[in-house]
Amino acid sequence: MLTISEAVTRSALARRESRGAHSRIDFPSLDKTWGQQNNIISSQHGTMALRQEPVPVMPEDLQKILAEDK
Repeated sequence: MLTISEAVTRSALARRESRGAHSRIDFPSLDKTWGQQNNIISSQHGTMALRQEPVPVMPEDLQKILAEDK
């Protein structure tokens, strides 16, 4: 459980915005950039490493299903 807590905390500290349940006093506004990337935490040589990757494009069939719900 400590490992998960550390990963979540590292990701939260890297995120320089407020969005949904993630709220920061020092960065109170929404930043469009952060909505387009994912924080990924991995274990490398016994320490945690954070990398950021673009959010993958949603498959067309899923886009159609979501559009139908609107």
